[in-house]
Amino acid sequence: MKNKIFSRITALIAVIILLGCVSGCKDMFIDPLKDKNTGGTVTLLLVDRNFIKTKFYVHLVDYNTGTEITAEPVDVYFLGRDSINMVSFTGERKAKYTTSSAFIEVGYDPNVVVSAAKPIEFKVVALSANYVSVPQVFKFTTEGVKDLVIKMIHAGTDGPGLKAAFDEPFDLKFNDVMRSPSLSFLSGLSSTAGGGYSYVNLYKSAASGRLTASNLKDNVKYSDYGVEAYGMGPAGFYDFFSTNPALKDMPVHARGFVATMDQWTGLQACNTGLTIHVDGPSGGSATFNYRIDFSDGSMKEGRITCVFPCDNVIDQIYYPTADERVTVTLLGDAQYNISDAVSLDSPCGSTATFTATPKSNLKSYKFITRYTCADNPVGFALSIAGQFRTAGSSEAWTSFAFAGGICELRLAPGSDYEFRVNIDGEYHNFTLPVDPATIEAALRNNQSADYKLNTIVISVTDLLITVNAEVQFSSGICDLIK
Repeated sequence: MKNKIFSRITALIAVIILLGCVSGCKDMFIDPLKDKNTGGTVTLLLVDRNFIKTKFYVHLVDYNTGTEITAEPVDVYFLGRDSINMVSFTGERKAKYTTSSAFIEVGYDPNVVVSAAKPIEFKVVALSANYVSVPQVFKFTTEGVKDLVIKMIHAGTDGPGLKAAFDEPFDLKFNDVMRSPSLSFLSGLSSTAGGGYSYVNLYKSAASGRLTASNLKDNVKYSDYGVEAYGMGPAGFYDFFSTNPALKDMPVHARGFVATMDQWTGLQACNTGLTIHVDGPSGGSATFNYRIDFSDGSMKEGRITCVFPCDNVIDQIYYPTADERVTVTLLGDAQYNISDAVSLDSPCGSTATFTATPKSNLKSYKFITRYTCADNPVGFALSIAGQFRTAGSSEAWTSFAFAGGICELRLAPGSDYEFRVNIDGEYHNFTLPVDPATIEAALRNNQSADYKLNTIVISVTDLLITVNAEVQFSSGICDLIK
């Protein structure tokens, strides 16, 4: 039944995303469980899985350019201990997710406790016809929205990369041959492998055989080393990997991938994480890139989604004990400027606090909606992440998130904006003017047999434009949810 509901409502998402978030939004009703006219109880149907507290936003980008991988379908695999608890947007458990939009959203079973004592641990690998990612291990000790940026390397042509091949601090043999011509060098790497290990190089195998790693050159500088082999084999996807200790002997299939890795000495695992706290206008939301620079020259980078104020715990931190100092930098987006970088004596258990300030040329817009059925007042909640940019432009997309019934964005007055939301690997787009004089006409012109706009009230002040609408679903949609 739930899948039927989603298949019907998906067609409405492009418009509804701008109309708001939740029935009974606190700005519309004193008591969100009471009908505003009769005072009767309103039934809340959460079509957006609000009960799922932890969601993973997976972004697929080119390793060198940072551009999204949209030219071909990409298969995304979730592996490891807790991957069984992953569910799709429509509540399905899948072994593999496929997308051509460089994005997928995956939820985590809300019945499973997440804490420092019971962290979420899993691995992500992405493969396509011409791209491959190195396996990325993730660990989270808190609930919430987690952005996973998966960098993919172009692997369609077997040729030399920009860095030197076979420059590992150990001997790598394929079928007992050093510098084997059967291993095509794809790229040098600067990526975390998990367990305090870092990836060194990525190769593609031209034949089946056996990998061996031996003869560590510097056992003072490095505490361990190893190899990971993965890809598609005769029995499907395979992955030979361990960090306790790393594997040094394993098989590999033809056209499989080989990632070498090492572990530096003097590193300490942080079990409490580093918290990035961001203050900003209440109700606002954004996605920011962060960078953590360590004293030994290494760094950790990623992305966080915020609904202000927000606290994001960054896990999987391994820091040099000889000098624990770090610098944390947060980058602004199209809506907000961010305060300066923060220096900390240690990344473990510390908090880096930032302030997001709206850019001066923008105005605040709040979108609120109530969804109903003609013969039975039903409230529908829709909290979902999306992206926007100026209509007709090629500028980068800016991310935002609906949460708690509030949708507030900073937009340029007089411009038209293109909005999009991704459901199970497919984007749904909608263009809307933000001129208060033309918003209502644009929304009414996009009505369909599935829904109609009953009422809309647009209020304008010097600081805020509010769009307050009531949408009524058709009897066909309502029959599915009674």
